[in-house]
Amino acid sequence: MMIVSGFGFGATGAISRSIDADVWQKASWRAFIGGIAALIYVWVRDRVGGRDSTGRVSGSQAREQLRLRVRATVGPQGLLLVGLAAFSMILYIDALQRTEVANVSVILATVPFLAAGLAWLILRERLRRSTVVAAVIALAGVTLTVAGNLGPGDLDGNLRAVVLALTLALLIVLIRRFEGADSVLALSTAGVLLFVVALVVADPLGVDADEFPMLLFFGAVFAVGLVLWAEGVRLIPAAEAGLLGASETPFSILLAWIVLAEAPPLATVVGGLMVLGAIFGHAGADLAHDRVSRPWLRPRTRPRI
Repeated sequence: MMIVSGFGFGATGAISRSIDADVWQKASWRAFIGGIAALIYVWVRDRVGGRDSTGRVSGSQAREQLRLRVRATVGPQGLLLVGLAAFSMILYIDALQRTEVANVSVILATVPFLAAGLAWLILRERLRRSTVVAAVIALAGVTLTVAGNLGPGDLDGNLRAVVLALTLALLIVLIRRFEGADSVLALSTAGVLLFVVALVVADPLGVDADEFPMLLFFGAVFAVGLVLWAEGVRLIPAAEAGLLGASETPFSILLAWIVLAEAPPLATVVGGLMVLGAIFGHAGADLAHDRVSRPWLRPRTRPRI
């Protein structure tokens, strides 16, 4: 799930740069279309989950499950997830508009280590020495990437990407912490909320008609990545979820190179290799010591409410 979602999110830079619209228009339509699609997924999932032993849907059970999920999601915990997700959606597109796709991707690749640190603080998950070493190497790679792109525009976009990475790391940890809230419902609600905010502060309806096919595609790709990412995060530890999600980085850089002919700067290449080396070296050590969880071998259970 996390690898497929990484490919979907990795296409964001190439698709976003191919659409002729402003930041709010692209971010709000992407979030709205993806959010609506994800809400449909939540409805179908609950209908399937509400079937009784005869295969029929138990109306009272399905309604009760939905009521509890909505209640948990619109509570303080769920609203925090919604707010963080909506903020990350607009910040992501804004960062991509202000610097190279490769720069944003390299900085976002540090999310697993940021998530590991936050999980240690918030969830008290054990932080291994190998994770700390890999995080230091990754931080050095990001520092090189940012320092090697000190132009006013690039620096502005890079700093936004740093804030975005911190936001996503916190979101990963809180999704695991707030077991009562439905993460997919919260993230899809965030997409709809962002569109409502855009109607007030921007002009999402002012997009040219010939741009809508690309916006629909943009939203559909986002929906697939959103659902797989939110469901996948629940199945594995926060650090491991971030590691698998880091597959977005090579996909993003490759697609930007192919679609946009945007070759990454030398500093970004070196910094990116350091970050990816830290990620895959850490993951390789886990595999060698059989520390990687295998959720497909576990019994499937519903999230606790």
